[in-house]
Amino acid sequence: MKSLTYLFKDIPKLRTFLESHTLLFSQTAKSVLVQVFSSLPDRKVLGRITDEIREHIPKAVIVGSTTVGEIIDGQPKVRTVVLSFSFFDETVLKTFVVADPTGTEFEAGKNLIREINSMEGIAGVLLFATPQSISVSKLFRGMSEEKFDFPAFGGGAGVYDPNAASMIFLGRQAVSRGAICVAFLSKRLHIYTRTFLGWRPLSKEMTITQADGNLLNQIDEQSAFDIYNRYLNIPNDEHFFANAFEFPILIQKDGEMIARVPFFVTEDGSIGFLADIDPGDKFHIGYGEPNLILNHSESIRKELYDFEPDAIFLYACISRRFLLQDDANLEIQTFNHIAPTAGFYTYGEFIKRNNKMNLLNSTIVIVGVREGEQNSRRKLGLYKEVSNLPISNDPFSTTHSRIITRLVHFISVVTSELEDANKELKRVSCIDKLTQINNRLKLDEVLEYEFSISTRYNTGLSILILDIDHFKEVNDTFGHLVGDLVLTQLAGILKSCVRESDTVGRWGGEEFLIILPHTHLKDAKKVAEKIRAAVEKTDFQQAGHITCSMGAASFCEGDNSEKLLSRADKALYHAKSGGRNRVGY
Repeated sequence: MKSLTYLFKDIPKLRTFLESHTLLFSQTAKSVLVQVFSSLPDRKVLGRITDEIREHIPKAVIVGSTTVGEIIDGQPKVRTVVLSFSFFDETVLKTFVVADPTGTEFEAGKNLIREINSMEGIAGVLLFATPQSISVSKLFRGMSEEKFDFPAFGGGAGVYDPNAASMIFLGRQAVSRGAICVAFLSKRLHIYTRTFLGWRPLSKEMTITQADGNLLNQIDEQSAFDIYNRYLNIPNDEHFFANAFEFPILIQKDGEMIARVPFFVTEDGSIGFLADIDPGDKFHIGYGEPNLILNHSESIRKELYDFEPDAIFLYACISRRFLLQDDANLEIQTFNHIAPTAGFYTYGEFIKRNNKMNLLNSTIVIVGVREGEQNSRRKLGLYKEVSNLPISNDPFSTTHSRIITRLVHFISVVTSELEDANKELKRVSCIDKLTQINNRLKLDEVLEYEFSISTRYNTGLSILILDIDHFKEVNDTFGHLVGDLVLTQLAGILKSCVRESDTVGRWGGEEFLIILPHTHLKDAKKVAEKIRAAVEKTDFQQAGHITCSMGAASFCEGDNSEKLLSRADKALYHAKSGGRNRVGY
């Protein structure tokens, strides 16, 4: 396998390049892949480039994407057209086009993998798609549903003007809504894929409370835009994407953190993304840490060095270039010391990992491709040792990155400290100071939650209200300090008599409330009797033996929490008027 890269200037210069550099390689190659990474969404120019390549390399498979930044020889470029040529000795290329699958992306993804799986010797798949115009998340869910055991990678088409349409293409066939796939058929092609994020949480943890597909409607029951505007002071205008894409939301999915980049705002304050957002997900607003990014790049470069690729492809989120600014080359330039490196900045990065296709944001996908076995080319002097790569001696270089890294670290530490303080404050505010069990405020919160669950799913819910019999006599005889000891000891008895899923709290004075989810009245009576008997046989410190009365009530259709509490209170009244030390219902 041979690889070449070319920075397009004009057609005559491209013709000269093709005549002088590619003819020999193309004559002996089994197949040729040309990737075109273009800042120009101009179909006429791209068509002329395609025609010129085909005239000189008729067998070439030409695929490409519009971009928001290009990469060539390990260097980021702006508003250019980059060509990457891969000449394969044995690999065969097969192409697939998924055109305008809007509304049927899931089935389109399943059909795509079925078609690819029907072929033998699949070594990997390159995929370009248009995340602005189709649901790539649904396409990937369909692909993952069919399952496949080969690597897959690629990127989402971007465009410099966020109001314009991005585009992907296969030869002269341009696709503004869909996906294009190139399958590599070979027994000797090896593909290395890796990705990493490098973004850290900045804000407190928040919850997605309302979402619809790619639209995030509410965060913590507030307008999604209001939250972003509060923390970042980002206006709702045509520049929203340019102002917000550095600050994705970071969500834990399948044990790892993924980013979702805000793309636009609707009139009602919902924020649009290029991937699905799920209600109930916990997230932080995040920001990139340059040193973390550069350290990851170094570790992957060492892995690639050992892999010995013939070519390296990079598909990186535009937010990385914007974050690193002039230091963007530091993340990618050293890859070119290993093999010719080209790629583009995307509106979404694609990679198969954890046995499924993933649509990522704010990441970089690194792909190494090698045809044939490793042959220790380092010994032939074709690879530079890691330790021999150039390092800047300028003590003021990467100042921008180092300052941002320290600021991100500072904000992360402050945020963590505030979250810990808020958790402790919330815990204290919900605990009865004397008995160290839940207080009235927390009991109200739990009861409303459990009531809503029981109402929705009809799972059963019961409550017990407990009152200490003749507690005034305890205080009058032994004093309030002994009375406090009785209350504290009783709280311990209650906790020992119920399940972990039950909630025990001090309702007020000498009254306690026990909330029993998924429990009907018959079983609630058994719990109440167990508690009553345990209290009766306990020798309380300095107060001796005391008894208690309880009222039990269970959820009925048409109830609200007030009605349920009222029935339990009436049941307690009947227990006390009936002689105390008993359970009413």
